Amino acid sequence: MVLYDGFINRLSELVEDKKELPRSTKELQSGSKNDIIFGRDTAFELGGSQKPCVSTLAVSSDMHFSNKAYLVGRDLPQITGDSPFGKIVLVEIDEQTDDDTAFNTVKELEQVKYKFYVRDFMTRASALNMREQIRVGKNAVKSGVSFADYGQKLIDTFLQNEKVKSVEVVFLTDFDGYRELNSVAEKIKETTSALNHILDNVMFDCSTCNLKPICDEVEGMKELHQKHK
Repeated sequence: MVLYDGFINRLSELVEDKKELPRSTKELQSGSKNDIIFGRDTAFELGGSQKPCVSTLAVSSDMHFSNKAYLVGRDLPQITGDSPFGKIVLVEIDEQTDDDTAFNTVKELEQVKYKFYVRDFMTRASALNMREQIRVGKNAVKSGVSFADYGQKLIDTFLQNEKVKSVEVVFLTDFDGYRELNSVAEKIKETTSALNHILDNVMFDCSTCNLKPICDEVEGMKELHQKHK
């Protein structure tokens, strides 16, 4: 699975000034999908108040990642109000036996953000616009939870999947490149959509398909399409 490698390189360039966070030993308690943090119990919301917010995940079988969390901008204890928010997750997976298995693995990993529940955090994620807003409870702030803690729990969750070999997470708060990040995230989403079309044997005229630009850009996509025609 190398279709996303070019985008991973671009994401790495965008956050080249990221700061490595220490490995956390604090064990955050898991929450549930039914947990609700009301306004009176909220310290702030990452991506709230219509501030920039982008979440993306990219997968590779050729690139190894550090199993560490990184940060660009302020950490949770320094944030005092609703803040812009970005989250980049890079995942190394085993070489998959076939294209369908690889695609299913990508979709499985994309679902993690909808099932990742942490006590005193409430996530609202949208696949349509790639936003992932996180409401942070006052209790989390009071107990000094940091992105290192939250990131470590997220990394450990991904590593529980036997297909995952390594993972890296980058959190962004104060960041000037949200527009470019959103553009790369959109192309990652379009790549997954094009892969879905190809593997579903959807018949379409390449000259008129709205996914043609992404097929032209992504290395290996045309070859994959020809193989499945």
